Amino acid sequence: MVFSQGVSNNTVKPSVSVLTSLYNHEKFIREALESALSQTLQPDEIVVMDDASSDESVKVAQGVQHSTIHVYSESMNLGGPNTMRGLELCRGTFVAILNSDDVWLNDKLRKQVSYLENHPECGAVFTYVNLIDENGTSWSEGTNRHQAVFQAKNRDRYEWLRYFFFSGNPFCASSALIRRECFDQLGPLDGRYVQLQDLDMWIRITMHGYDVHVIQEPLTKYRVMRDGSNMSASTLSTKSLHTFEYSKILRNFWKLKSLTDLKKVFPELQISADADDSLVLFYLAIHASKQATVQHQLFALETMSYWGGNIMAMQVAHKCHGFGLIDYRNFLSNGPIRDLQRRGVRNRLETFISRFLPFHLVQILKTVLLRLGDSNK
Repeated sequence: MVFSQGVSNNTVKPSVSVLTSLYNHEKFIREALESALSQTLQPDEIVVMDDASSDESVKVAQGVQHSTIHVYSESMNLGGPNTMRGLELCRGTFVAILNSDDVWLNDKLRKQVSYLENHPECGAVFTYVNLIDENGTSWSEGTNRHQAVFQAKNRDRYEWLRYFFFSGNPFCASSALIRRECFDQLGPLDGRYVQLQDLDMWIRITMHGYDVHVIQEPLTKYRVMRDGSNMSASTLSTKSLHTFEYSKILRNFWKLKSLTDLKKVFPELQISADADDSLVLFYLAIHASKQATVQHQLFALETMSYWGGNIMAMQVAHKCHGFGLIDYRNFLSNGPIRDLQRRGVRNRLETFISRFLPFHLVQILKTVLLRLGDSNK
């Protein structure tokens, strides 16, 4: 049953593992590890998982000698799968994430552990962040969009799910402290995702019935280079990957099994008095299709297609909304895939005619094609 209460049964003193994923951060890894060692509540182990760095990252990490630090080095750069292996090595009651170029303030772990011990219904706790650059200098207020993104206010579980659905990830991964039992029950981070595996995990935790909480103090320093070199969403290809992964991660919302839960996440939905729980995915697909983003459009198509295999549910949709086979077909055919196909044909045609016609005639034909495209929407 979705939204089952997540409660810790731990009766012994909790232990804390720190997972540090390392890749080509020889300039920053020492500061990151030293910030973990300087905590007022000392971590019990620090697992450093190097993802086949090509610089001196491993050597520098090994140079920070402490009994709690364990450095593992992989021979292949795999990203997510190597992070998953590092997570498997963490044995603590709580697992903290500290990326190899980020830094913690001294009291971070103590405040987070205290909160989780006093709130057994909470699965993960985060902090606000202070953005720093490659020199450790803070970004001026209002000069980077992440300053606003990582300042989310606390919400209840349903409101967090709504936020994840529409707005994405409000949490800095390096600020996270997570109950080990969340991974035990839900599985590890999903290595298939390159950019959004942390958002996928936050949705899974919340969907399962745990609360999440933000300590509204900047206890984490998140490093953003002035040239944007460590921000993966700066190119068209990474933006495309982000959109694709987001559309797949939204499938976590298929775990909503009742119209009651659906309405708690999306109270604006207009649901027929004759509807039953077989229409959860139907309403979810319709609602997603009304959003402007490509990820929601793709998710809407996949959700409607998945739901459409339920003949009894389609009969209920027809009774409640007159939604029949023609409507189902039109829903699937009049979406982003059609737009992609149209643009693909248009681009090939434009490339072909540009080889043989003068520039001014090409512009005229492009104008005609644009008008034809608009008339077919």
